[in-house]
Amino acid sequence: MEAGVNNPLRVGYRAVPRAPMILALALLILALAASAWWISEALMLRQTLSEGRTVADMAESVGRWASKYGGVHVRTQGADSRLPGSFLTRSVYAGSERDGAVLQGTLANAGEGSERQAMQRIEAYHWKNPALIQREVADALAEGGLRARYRMTARTVLNPNNAPNAFETEALDVLQAQPGLTEYWRVRGTQLLYARAVLAQKSCLGCHASAEAAPEFLRSNPQFNGGGGFGYVEGRPAGLISVALPMQPAWRAMSVDMPLRVWLAVGVAGLATLVLLWGLVRRQLVLKPVPVPPSASQFSSDSRLFDSRLPRNSRFQDSRLSDSRLPNSRSPRSSLPPDSRLR
Repeated sequence: MEAGVNNPLRVGYRAVPRAPMILALALLILALAASAWWISEALMLRQTLSEGRTVADMAESVGRWASKYGGVHVRTQGADSRLPGSFLTRSVYAGSERDGAVLQGTLANAGEGSERQAMQRIEAYHWKNPALIQREVADALAEGGLRARYRMTARTVLNPNNAPNAFETEALDVLQAQPGLTEYWRVRGTQLLYARAVLAQKSCLGCHASAEAAPEFLRSNPQFNGGGGFGYVEGRPAGLISVALPMQPAWRAMSVDMPLRVWLAVGVAGLATLVLLWGLVRRQLVLKPVPVPPSASQFSSDSRLFDSRLPRNSRFQDSRLSDSRLPNSRSPRSSLPPDSRLR
């Protein structure tokens, strides 16, 4: 179209701002990605927390089982047998009355080597209380490659090796401040630290009720000089089970542990969303023509331009040729006399 020529069919355009639409699309994509990431983290935390509770349930079950029998005696045979870890008391028995007589010296002429043979038949019973059994089960699980680690602790302990660490002290404070609360957990780095309150059982009171009523071997054994571990009351919190579990990063959970069908479903949903959004954005980004109705002067100003812009035999052209349809138009005067026009 030449410059300066009045076009009777003017077309206006509505400008649509592009930056807000692009920004909204980018924010939506970021929100979807962040939501997927946070959902994955929440699922991993829930799964790890469930594992921690399972480990604590197992530790409590072991303690209740050992308390039902008053502890466990571990048997060894022979004077050269290896000690079965930590224990509280030990009882030694001869294999038979003859061996007992030989070892006591009442049967001096039993024969050469009889004393050594009697020593090989000695039986020793090492008593372990429920707390020791729980700790040794935890050590056995750790040696077997279990991801979780647990231990028993309290604010004051008999064994210094069971003294609480920083997290366990924090958990003891929180559980003590809120009597109705039975568990406490916190994420530290790549680990989930979980703690559960342990209630004192009746079988615990024999050693932990008071220092005066405790057995002599506890008071005299240097292994149990932790300076505490007494004052337990049946049915009230006495300590806690502390569990530490490693947590997988969210990206690893999404890339390794999530099934392929989940990824396919997420991909299809994301692709469909992007296609839909792009269609909406593209519809808004295209400049839509807005027709401007022409004025009467434009119709009569340049008939050549009007004819060049409309196809022949069009309805609009026919309406232009009809003078009665044009706005503000006047009928041409006829050169014939009035009487001839009447004929």
